[in-house]
Amino acid sequence: MDDLDIQLLLEENKHLKEKYLLLEQKERIIRVINNFATSILEQDTVEDILWAIAKNAIAKLGFVDCVVYLVDEEKGILHQKAAHGPKNPIDFEIYNQISIPIGEGVVGTVAKTGIPELIPDTSLDKRYIVDDEYRMSELAVPIVMDNKVIGVIDSEHPEKNFYTSEHLQILTTIALMSSTRIMNALAKEKLTQYQNKLEQLVESRTSELKGVIRQLKNSNRDLEQYAYAASHDLQEPLRTVSTFLQLLQRREDNLSKESLEFIEYAVDGSKRMKKMLEGLLEYSRVGSTRHQETEVNLNILLKDIKKSLTFSIRDTNAKILIPDGLPIITGYTALLRQLFQNLISNSIKFRQKDIPPILQFHYKEEENFHSFQLVDNGIGIEPEHTARIFNLFTRLHPQSVYEGTGLGLSLCKRIIEKHGGDIQVISEGEGKGCVFNFSFSK
Repeated sequence: MDDLDIQLLLEENKHLKEKYLLLEQKERIIRVINNFATSILEQDTVEDILWAIAKNAIAKLGFVDCVVYLVDEEKGILHQKAAHGPKNPIDFEIYNQISIPIGEGVVGTVAKTGIPELIPDTSLDKRYIVDDEYRMSELAVPIVMDNKVIGVIDSEHPEKNFYTSEHLQILTTIALMSSTRIMNALAKEKLTQYQNKLEQLVESRTSELKGVIRQLKNSNRDLEQYAYAASHDLQEPLRTVSTFLQLLQRREDNLSKESLEFIEYAVDGSKRMKKMLEGLLEYSRVGSTRHQETEVNLNILLKDIKKSLTFSIRDTNAKILIPDGLPIITGYTALLRQLFQNLISNSIKFRQKDIPPILQFHYKEEENFHSFQLVDNGIGIEPEHTARIFNLFTRLHPQSVYEGTGLGLSLCKRIIEKHGGDIQVISEGEGKGCVFNFSFSK
């Protein structure tokens, strides 16, 4: 073998060695990228993913310096979020952490344009921003998701012309692999923040609502106690006034006809006042805790009510039509008796002249309610008055025409509300009768 052959063999060997080293380097890069791909799948937060880029990819590739930036859209700047090299002296800390406005420097330009930049000599580029120290070459790659830059991977090196197109391809691959994970983590963090805010809002509103409910309960209790005390305690002086007026009426023979008439008005007024106070006392007792819930068979209850109203039904020739198969509901027996008796008595009382009253009940079972309807052929109500007849002491007719305190339907409404339901009345006007729709919560 002559010298020429030996020379050719040495060159071929050198060439093969270079190829081997190149293949070995590419294999190492592929291995690093594969390991990085696996590692970012284990990261849940944006911070963890960005540090994985710096420590599990850049550091393993042998780059001496790298900083990962994240875009802050609201402020229009890039924040340094992770690093490898001099900017990361210990653990997960960044030395002399800075922010760069979008559009400024190489990093800011890449964030604005979304185009990677390879700077062979930073001394020739006026955009270069010195961070911890001056370095001669720079490579910046955008992290893009849905055509939107969300971050930048930036690497610098003290030597000129250090970065190659291969380095650019490697960083681009890492940026592409990271983008989806970062966006998912950002979405998850925003969702968590939204859920936390929503929970705080719900908790705050719930607390406010509980406070309002507590105040309402206290107010209702105080009002009930006041109504009870007022209606109970006022009856005694009222009874005294009425008694002495009647004594005066009996003993004074020389009273004028006009004086006797005035005394009669006063006695009559005190009697009506007594009835109103008794009604108010009854109204206040509806909300008390002395009532005990039990199962109430409405079929039996309405039969008993019809018996107790026998004279009223007979005197007016009233017909009360009640369907079979009414439900057994959970409620307060005494209050439900009072409710149905008041509704029936109300329809009989406000009957049309010379026309026997006809009352017909209807029942319908719904998902959450027992719904009832009472239809009568009475005098009816003008539509503009239907909303206010359930108010306390509301009267649509003079005392001389229809006696009463104006508390009957108010009491019905309160009893129904205590059973978790509601009541409304429909009427087309005088002479058209009324339809009462009411329900009880299941």
